[in-house]
Amino acid sequence: MGWCGLAFLTLTACGSPPRPPPPPAPTPAVPVEQLGRLVEGYWDEHLPADTAIAPQVLADSLGIERRYLAEVRSVPREKLDAASRLTYDIFVRQRELLIEGFTFPSELMPINPFGSMPQQFAAQALDLAAHPPASAAEYEKWLSRIDDYVRWTQQAAANMREGMRRGYTSPRALIERMLPLLERLGADESANVLYAPLRSLPLTIPEPKRGELSKAMADAVSRRLLPANRTLRDFLRQEYLPRARVGMALSELPLGNQWYAYRVKRAVGTVLSPDEVNRLGLAEVERIGAPMPTAPAPTRDAAAPGALDPAAAYRELEARVRAAMPSLFSDIPQTDFDIRAAAWLPTQANALYYRRAGSFGPAVLYVDTQGTTQGTAARKVLVAGFLQQALPGHHLQMTLQLERAALPRFRRFGTEPAFTEGWGLYAASLGEALGLYPDEAAKSEAAAGEMRCAVALVVDTGLHAKGWTRGQALAYLRAHLGIDDLDAEAMVDSYAANPADALACMTGALRFRALRAHAQQWLGARFDVREYHAELLKDGAMPMDLLEAKMKAWAEAAK
Repeated sequence: MGWCGLAFLTLTACGSPPRPPPPPAPTPAVPVEQLGRLVEGYWDEHLPADTAIAPQVLADSLGIERRYLAEVRSVPREKLDAASRLTYDIFVRQRELLIEGFTFPSELMPINPFGSMPQQFAAQALDLAAHPPASAAEYEKWLSRIDDYVRWTQQAAANMREGMRRGYTSPRALIERMLPLLERLGADESANVLYAPLRSLPLTIPEPKRGELSKAMADAVSRRLLPANRTLRDFLRQEYLPRARVGMALSELPLGNQWYAYRVKRAVGTVLSPDEVNRLGLAEVERIGAPMPTAPAPTRDAAAPGALDPAAAYRELEARVRAAMPSLFSDIPQTDFDIRAAAWLPTQANALYYRRAGSFGPAVLYVDTQGTTQGTAARKVLVAGFLQQALPGHHLQMTLQLERAALPRFRRFGTEPAFTEGWGLYAASLGEALGLYPDEAAKSEAAAGEMRCAVALVVDTGLHAKGWTRGQALAYLRAHLGIDDLDAEAMVDSYAANPADALACMTGALRFRALRAHAQQWLGARFDVREYHAELLKDGAMPMDLLEAKMKAWAEAAK
């Protein structure tokens, strides 16, 4: 027989296909790339905390947090480079903290007169009016957001009923503050800010689409949005207010002490007990000293006849600040920010409030031109406040972070309270070095801002961890800040509404100052403040202990 007949010996010689080689072993994922895919996937999938109040959404959100934490922990940290290890550590820390937070039912108290969803939605309406998009599609998205907001108000009421059943209710004083806001946001009148987007529909949208949009938006506001606010107002006034708690302390609620300790840890970016924070506050109040009498602001009164309007006055100040900043900063963003008048601000009764750029518009510096906070100081041009909230404070730090395109998105768009708020107070302390505190009045204003943050450490912990009454808190504020009853009441209510949030300012600033002192001592004559500030800010906000480790490594390498 022929050679090919020996089929039982071989088939390859007769033209049959060769046996395929075994598949190659899968190439193990490079840890840096594995980490990058995970953290970017998380950002695409995560659910924003401020809108997640429905039970199923909360359950889904917790599942996402746990899954990504487990997946990232599977990445071998020891095989990452230094930059990726920092991303790993920040991501793990944030997931652990968020997962711990699900223990406490904050969704049962969703109404906050210092910045909950109704105020946020109103601010978004003003943004849409101030910067109208050119396409009809963006306005159609706004219509869908109206529907989302209406559902939020319904869920908020359902959650608050559940809170009443389980013993989780908001302080009565906060609900009383919220009622007038909802009254204004439910009024069917042209002055209502929720009608503002209708007045600025751009001509770039052709007819008849422009007319269709205008009618659809007017109907959505008058028939769905305003009634939702009125329904929420009526629920709060008739059903919730009689059962709201008289006290202010988080410790009054089930798991209240543990809840407050958690919020302290979240705010200060490291492990400090409420008692330690309280002692730190007492020491800082003593160090700063007795408050000076209210001094005139260092620039002209923006409310006086013939004075500059607030926006122009602060633009003038911005030009002076930008001219001085190169002596301390090598990287200064050119991105601008709006300056807008505001009758209320979602913060601890400050006269200025900064909100970073987002999907609804550019960064904004809100100015309380009504004089409802800080007495007459609200009608002054506040240099220290501008340094803290705008440049070189929050606007500098947040804008540089947003511009770092190489950072993972959870770091570019995220925040850390002690870092962000601490940087603002630290930035205000640079006014003298920038030549912007030329006299005692300006220095007095800066010291008063520092004292406000120090006093917050004492009063916030006093209210929530030490059994202080509202009267004790008010008396301490009046004694150390020299403010009137209205301002003191606003501050106490803000501490009750956002337990521990006010601790971030002073604790963060103290860490920034300590890190600078260490770098100056370690580097001696080689210390360059411009390089120091650049290194502080280049990686964005992070927990303060991780920042401390990063800066000490930088100082050692620089030496």
